[in-house]
Amino acid sequence: MYLFVLKIFLYSLVMRIVLLLVFLIFSFPIIAYSWEKVPVPDYVNKKTKSPWNFYENFESKRFKKLKINNKGSGKKPFKFGQDNNGNTFLAITVKDKSNKDMGSSGVTERAEIGTGYKNTKNKEVWYGFKVRFPKDFTHIDDRLLITQFKNQFKGMKKSPLLGIRFYQNGKVLDIGGDTGGNPTKWYNKKEYKKHGIRTKYLKNNDSWILFEEKKRGSDHMKILKGNKKFSSNQLGEWIVFKIGLKNSKKKDGFVKVFRNNELIMNYSGITYDWKGGQYKGTDIRIGPYRNSDPNGEGYPDQTIHFDDFIVVSDKKTLDKYLD
Repeated sequence: MYLFVLKIFLYSLVMRIVLLLVFLIFSFPIIAYSWEKVPVPDYVNKKTKSPWNFYENFESKRFKKLKINNKGSGKKPFKFGQDNNGNTFLAITVKDKSNKDMGSSGVTERAEIGTGYKNTKNKEVWYGFKVRFPKDFTHIDDRLLITQFKNQFKGMKKSPLLGIRFYQNGKVLDIGGDTGGNPTKWYNKKEYKKHGIRTKYLKNNDSWILFEEKKRGSDHMKILKGNKKFSSNQLGEWIVFKIGLKNSKKKDGFVKVFRNNELIMNYSGITYDWKGGQYKGTDIRIGPYRNSDPNGEGYPDQTIHFDDFIVVSDKKTLDKYLD
């Protein structure tokens, strides 16, 4: 009789504990951890896979694996915000003289975070992110870069392989960069002709219209008829960028840029033809990078929102996270 009562008591206790756990699980939201490692699919060639495979949604409000391109401002430019639906994003602000340094166009200002340097030679890298210009955002009549895939050399003075830039108060979208050259020399026409690749869009009302393109080895930007165009976003709306690249001295290299799943740059060919200099690695960065005001008055603060920063080895995996 005593054993029977004890069994009933233990069974009742266990059931109460189970019910309590179920209540706790469904009563509190599941924590979405920030940085996570993304598995490389079996179908990806292990020799050419990306050296990074991670996803960062900023929900933990910590940077973890990401590196600040710090030239004196530290973590000050980076704040975490939250949408009405509870989503956490990273707000990055560039200010007059913040993280200032010298560039090919003179003094530059920046507020960037990135992957840190790794070897990407003969590697296929796909990365993406969501970006939003707040409703009170003000463009400038100058260069504003929001991301770059930067092949870095000691004493580097050239453009990244891929940069996404805005000019002329946000009316020109400029995509591309340098596929090679002497990394220790500033921009010059001879090297730009041989190594520069560019695709440019002009904003016309609610559309972006393709109007110029420069291929590797071409003298000038080719004026296009504007038969390719895509819809523009309003301030305050999220935009999704997906970017695929392969650093290669052969013709199997490529640079592909998708904006809201529309292919807006599609380059195939040599992407890594550098002569001289010491290669330090490649850094993938997000965040505003701009020229300083040449008049000395200072450009206004510019805050840009970023979310769902991901770097992987294939587009199928990238789509899985960003679609």
